[in-house]
Amino acid sequence: GVLLDFRGPDYVHARSNGRVDEEAYFRFWSKAKCAHDLHCGRCSPEEFAREAVREWQLNVTPEVFLEDYRTWFRGPYEGALELLEALRPKYRLACLSNANVLDVKRFREEVQLQRWLDACFYSNELGLRKPDPAAYLHVSRALDLPPGDIVFFDDSRENVEGAIAVGMQAHHVQGFADLAGLLEGRFNRP
Repeated sequence: GVLLDFRGPDYVHARSNGRVDEEAYFRFWSKAKCAHDLHCGRCSPEEFAREAVREWQLNVTPEVFLEDYRTWFRGPYEGALELLEALRPKYRLACLSNANVLDVKRFREEVQLQRWLDACFYSNELGLRKPDPAAYLHVSRALDLPPGDIVFFDDSRENVEGAIAVGMQAHHVQGFADLAGLLEGRFNRP
């Protein structure tokens, strides 16, 4: 939701006949056991789809949901990769993403995030997800940087609070435009 565009809230709102608003959508991703298990690599996408359809009471089968889920990721926001390219000579860049096997495949193959970032940390491969302090500390150790030397951006306040709790400099942003504006104003990006 910061560099990459997902259309999940709109889809779930429509498929739940308006019962699941954006707040409930994001609460599900942060609180539901099936979302945690998916992001930590502890369940298959098929198992997740069955639980998500049931919990959200969607008017689709789990198979259709999973097929539709594959279309939620739209790619990088316009200007996101150019921003990374401009920042890279001056900063080490990494991502910590609550992700799953389906999304990671697309991040690697379609967007090739590894070309734009110095390191990519995906929750499903770590077995840890934001806002678990262990996820942030893993990144800190892997980058060989103390948490206080890491600047973290996220569209989830809960994830930002988790980063702050381990000592990172963390900022809540609502999408790419917010990130770009913050970088321009606060970090004087190139």
